[in-house]
Amino acid sequence: MERSSRALIAVRLTVQTESTTSPERQLEACKSFCELRGWEIVGVAGDLSVSATAVPPWERPELSRWLDDRAPEFDVIVFWRLDRFVRRVGDLHRMIEWAESHGGKGLVSATEPFDLTSSAGKETATMIATFAQMEARAAAERVASSRAHLLTSTRWGGGSPPFGYRTYAKDGARYLEINPETADIVREAARRVIDGEPVNALCRDFEERGLPSPADTYQRNKSGKDFVWHPRTLKGILTSPTLLGWKTRSEEVPGKKYRKRVLVHDPDGRPVRVAEAVLDQDVFDCLQDALTSAASPIGRRSTTPRTPLLGVIKCGGCGKNLQLHTSRKRRRDGTYRVTEKIRCLSRIGSPACPGYVFLPDEEIVTPVLRKLVAAVGDVPVTRRVYVQSARAMGDPGNPSVDADGDHWQFVPLGSTFAERWEGMEITEFGEDLVHAGVTVRCHPRERGGPVLEIPEDFRERLAKSLR
Repeated sequence: MERSSRALIAVRLTVQTESTTSPERQLEACKSFCELRGWEIVGVAGDLSVSATAVPPWERPELSRWLDDRAPEFDVIVFWRLDRFVRRVGDLHRMIEWAESHGGKGLVSATEPFDLTSSAGKETATMIATFAQMEARAAAERVASSRAHLLTSTRWGGGSPPFGYRTYAKDGARYLEINPETADIVREAARRVIDGEPVNALCRDFEERGLPSPADTYQRNKSGKDFVWHPRTLKGILTSPTLLGWKTRSEEVPGKKYRKRVLVHDPDGRPVRVAEAVLDQDVFDCLQDALTSAASPIGRRSTTPRTPLLGVIKCGGCGKNLQLHTSRKRRRDGTYRVTEKIRCLSRIGSPACPGYVFLPDEEIVTPVLRKLVAAVGDVPVTRRVYVQSARAMGDPGNPSVDADGDHWQFVPLGSTFAERWEGMEITEFGEDLVHAGVTVRCHPRERGGPVLEIPEDFRERLAKSLR
């Protein structure tokens, strides 16, 4: 007797509210569709508050787990409408390729008439996805137009106000005004920085005095400790043109992973003023000069991460990530002495961390590689391959294939981990460890050195990333 198809129902919604019923309606329609087809429902992948335009199927929290690990458990993915599943033509094409390479699985809409197992069905699906993408682009353009209009107005666009300000209601909209409490903190910080006091020292003083930080002010403090001031946050406040009463927006920095605040200009090219200034222009200019002179002219962050085994090495004291720190000290002859140390990301002097410091090669990379080779160096490296059942391939009598149907198979690549890692760049070596789920608790030599934490399924985890 031929087995009925096993269906995975995919439910998605961009914005979920208490009053929305879309997920329930999607699920009910998909269940009814499967019952009419006689398909067995093996699971539901519900991804709510997830945008199909921004997040493709293989990156969604629920659906990605089914696609990545549980593909042998279903034969077809059922969704309410195609725009609930994908909104980009490229995403649809990639999912069609994925379905074909994983046993010829089906992608089916419960409300739209097409069958992706046929050429005509694929063309229809592509056309529908094209219209869905056009609809998403039109919606994005409407939102962008609305934001552009709001950006050049004197109204506050929403969210937490800049530190030093607060919002008030007027004519059905919200506007900015100076917050006396937080503005005084900003003015004090500016005066002390101009007088030569380091930002780190200001943060410690503000914490000891119990001055409310931005996280406390906006009720976003999740650290469990009150009045935590971070130097980067305070410096960001002090460098923002918002302190002059101008409207700003966030802009990406080319080649960088961070963003900066820039002035917003009206159609005539003039800056948009949204409130009174917390700092005078002269004070603000002096403040920027003081912050610039305090920063090391040669200590700029690299555009690429330089920490060896970033994300793998953890502090043995507090468990936080370790990171490379580079210091450069000017000699009398004009040259610089460069010192590289790997240290914990915890703040210096934190009672939760002993403040371990390591030499990158001698105390981290070399001993970690040596211990890993000793622990798993002889283990063969494998790659995960999707295998279709003999029944689906038209050979139900083949005894070498599991009768349960499609399955994953781990195929040896002909090398061991020691051979794979020999001569490998440190960045590639670190990527292998991240994919395998390996972490290293780093302790000083007198406390035993690095301690490996290798999951039992590390080999299978890495095999999933090898294509």
